[in-house]
Amino acid sequence: MGCLAILLLAASLGAVAAAGVDPSADPAVVGEFTQLGLSNCVGVQLAAVPNTDQFLFMERPQANHPDGKKYNAGLMDSVTGAFTNIKTPFSMENCGHSYLENGTVAILAGHKPQSSYVEGRRAIQVLNLQNRTLDSVGSLQFGHWLATATRLPNGMITIMSDSPSPVGPVRKDGIKNPFYELWDPTNPATTTVFQLEDVFLSNTKYFYYPFNFVLPTGDMFVWSNKYGQIINPLTGKKVLVLPNWKGIPQAKGMCTQYPFSGTAAMLPLRATNNFTEVEIMVFGGQWSYGWVNTTAVDLSMRLKIKILPNGTYDVGQWQAETMPSPRVSGTSVLLPNGMVLLINGAKRGLLGDAVSGGGAMLNEPNLTPVLYDPLASEGSRYTELARGSIPRLLHSTAGLTLNGTAILAGGDRSSRYWMPADEAYSRSPTGFAEYRVELFAPPQVFDTQNRPAIMACPFSIGFSDVTSIAYLIPNTTARVTSVVLIAPSSDTHTFNMHQRIVELEILDSDNDNNHVGVDGDRSVTVRGPPNANVAPPGPYMIFLLSGRTWGPAQWINVVRS
Repeated sequence: MGCLAILLLAASLGAVAAAGVDPSADPAVVGEFTQLGLSNCVGVQLAAVPNTDQFLFMERPQANHPDGKKYNAGLMDSVTGAFTNIKTPFSMENCGHSYLENGTVAILAGHKPQSSYVEGRRAIQVLNLQNRTLDSVGSLQFGHWLATATRLPNGMITIMSDSPSPVGPVRKDGIKNPFYELWDPTNPATTTVFQLEDVFLSNTKYFYYPFNFVLPTGDMFVWSNKYGQIINPLTGKKVLVLPNWKGIPQAKGMCTQYPFSGTAAMLPLRATNNFTEVEIMVFGGQWSYGWVNTTAVDLSMRLKIKILPNGTYDVGQWQAETMPSPRVSGTSVLLPNGMVLLINGAKRGLLGDAVSGGGAMLNEPNLTPVLYDPLASEGSRYTELARGSIPRLLHSTAGLTLNGTAILAGGDRSSRYWMPADEAYSRSPTGFAEYRVELFAPPQVFDTQNRPAIMACPFSIGFSDVTSIAYLIPNTTARVTSVVLIAPSSDTHTFNMHQRIVELEILDSDNDNNHVGVDGDRSVTVRGPPNANVAPPGPYMIFLLSGRTWGPAQWINVVRS
């Protein structure tokens, strides 16, 4: 570790000790922040690397890396804190990231040329772990930035965004033109382009990092700001227009896409309802009139979609709830028990580099994470957790680790923001960029007596396959009550575009060691997901839960039967 890195780490550890959470607080109640280490690039973009404990970080070029080098990508080990640089020629800020069925990380789109990095808005790259490189495997037909990448049930990937000048499929000036490309990894050299309806433009104002979710029918939920549709992603055709929240008085003017960035998640898909109920959550954002000191949105919105036997939809209305504090530029992390962790972000402002004179566009960092429990009664679903000390504003990220904690990274323009004088916090030692990386452990991680530990589990599971998993659990009276698959995190600009939870059906459970044929005290037998629409084939983490407490996960591949 270089001298600069040692100084940075020492400074950050001292600041955390001075400005951290109350040491008398019980982590089993409020969770806990810990310092993991330093990254050599800012975690502007974050993607879990399947079959490892590592996360791929990508950034816009910075001049003050802790190691003194100029790589704009690297791998952060979420266990050891070690960082390994990754080589790429492309400018990658504002790219989208997803996964091939074999678990390879795919990076699509990027940014205009920056520093020594070449035009990246048409780039298609895959992570080569052996060579520590991002390898070019094709090219998009048009430029994309602030683009959402979505893996489809057939293995193809959509890359959807507004288009940056000067490229776009219809308006050659490119701006304000919502469209997407469909990329087939088995034929990587080319793509198919689909133009979305002009009504997206007239209703959304901005179409950056849209909230996209693959539904259990194979259709795709698409939402931007205040408008959305369900579309067929293979044809680009509209299936239906989603309800909006214009009729909810307290939500009037609520916007959710860059630069007003809220965050969103699809709640777990459950075997108990035969995967016929979908719930979408949108958290926070900024008002349409918002500026650098405007208080952010303090609402969350929840929408229920029922899938009818004939494959059509019964769509409810958005339901508003009040969050404990306003939040813009935050991230939502789906936890194995179906709760949602809201973390990072600010209480004022909106995303963007800086105002005239260099002042921050995001102000008053929101240092208090919040837990949302969708199963609790209305009015009691939110719980505030332990307060952190490191502001994570523009270009901050978060993702779920194999241990069931959240890795926290990034923070750009980490200077010249406003913070109340009576609030303790730890500024970035480098001023501009934030290289310190943390872990946040939710309260359930400290319920050690009830954390199931996987002892034997297959490395793959097919559709409707029946398989058994052996496990240990310290509490002799406890047992596994649910088993879930969670897709790897792929987060940037407040949207984790790949996270997905699929609950598996439990068929049998041995609660003692009398009948277990594999190592471990007990076993649970489950049925694999029913089809690719519910669980698109590829890498997942498998978690065992006892009640609402989860244990460490193992990587598993969902494969085509």
